[in-house]
Amino acid sequence: MFKRLVAVPLWFVSIWLTYGLVAYFTGLPENAGAILGALIATLVFLDPTEVFWGATQPTQVATRTAPGLDGSHSTP
Repeated sequence: MFKRLVAVPLWFVSIWLTYGLVAYFTGLPENAGAILGALIATLVFLDPTEVFWGATQPTQVATRTAPGLDGSHSTP
């Protein structure tokens, strides 16, 4: 979760500034950069297709068996 919280503002600012640079040279409306940045940052945070963060794996609990119960130990 920490990675997501750090990545969201970085994505927002990078998309906003990149759009601003493109808008400066092409004449696109400059106000759309913040909206596009917020949209992309939201998609990165939510990650509906699990592309950025991967699927969360359930944690496994280690179990130990008593000697002789699993069939590997023989009794004298």
